[in-house]
Amino acid sequence: MQNTPNFAELPDSIRNIMKSSIEQARKAFDTFVASSEKMIQSVDTSSMPAADGLKQLNEKITAFTRQNAESNFNLAMQLTDARHLSEIVELQNAHLRNQMETFSRQLEELRELTMKTVKEGTKTASTTLQNAASSMPSNPFMGN
Repeated sequence: MQNTPNFAELPDSIRNIMKSSIEQARKAFDTFVASSEKMIQSVDTSSMPAADGLKQLNEKITAFTRQNAESNFNLAMQLTDARHLSEIVELQNAHLRNQMETFSRQLEELRELTMKTVKEGTKTASTTLQNAASSMPSNPFMGN
């Protein structure tokens, strides 16, 4: 049988390198998300009412992405301090439980926002069609 690794023997210098790498990845991710958020905010939806709902949906997805990534970065930082395999397993199990609850809540929020967006888009399209139909002459061939 193979021996389990002894994480307590991992030198602090290696742990510090791991933490530094995680922080660099976090900063790179934050820069990426900030750029994405700026792009989403810059989209002009004033002339397209249905597009506003899609913009809200994109903003929500971006917020969830940021939240989930932050949770994963926090787990990675916690794992760098783990000294025993049992500690690693417990951290991962707790993280998994938390993420499953979070994903369930996020999915419900996205479902509700998507339904709202679809209803608003359908209402806008219906109104536009009704307005177009009412502005047409009753007999287009007679010039009424």
